[in-house]
Amino acid sequence: MGITDRIILTVYTVLMAAFALLLMACVFGLIPVVDIVDVISQLPGSWEYALGGAVVFLISIRLLLAGIGLLGSDSDLVLADVENGKTTVTKRALENYIADIAQEVYGIYGVKVKVDMEDKKTISASINASLEPGVNVFEITEEVKDNVKETIKKVVGLDINNIQMHFKQFKNSGKNNG
Repeated sequence: MGITDRIILTVYTVLMAAFALLLMACVFGLIPVVDIVDVISQLPGSWEYALGGAVVFLISIRLLLAGIGLLGSDSDLVLADVENGKTTVTKRALENYIADIAQEVYGIYGVKVKVDMEDKKTISASINASLEPGVNVFEITEEVKDNVKETIKKVVGLDINNIQMHFKQFKNSGKNNG
C-alpha cells in the first residue's frame, strides 16, 4: 500500500469510527432515534447524500483492490520484457533477498529493507538494521553495501545506485559498567 492508500485508509477508518459511535449513541439512548429517522427521511431526492455514498463506495472498492494486491503494479519490477515473455520480480521478494544478504555480514541483525525503482535497470535501497556490540559501524556499512551491490547485480542484473543504512539499535554486550 502506498502513502495515498494509507491516507485514504486513515480517513475511511475515522469515518467508520464516527459511524460506529453514532450507532452506539443511538443504541444507548444518547441520541433519540427520532432524530436519526428524520435525517433518513430527508435522504430521498438529495443528491448530496448520494454523492457522499458514491465516494464512500469508491473508496471501499479502492481499498479492497489495494488490500488484495490488484492495485499498485509498482510492486513488480520488470527485469526483462522481450517478445517471448516477461520476467518480473516483486519488490517484496527483492527486499527480503537484500535483507538476507545484509544479515550474512557478521554483526548485523534485524534487517528491514525498502526498495525503490529508479529506472528499468537501477534501484535504490534503504536498509534498517541493528548491530551487535563491538563492531565497527563504518566497516559493517561498507561490507553490507558491497555485498548487496555485487549479489544483486550478479543474481538479478540490477544496479543499485544508492544504499542508505540506518542503524536503529546497538545490542547490549551484557557487561556491567560498574
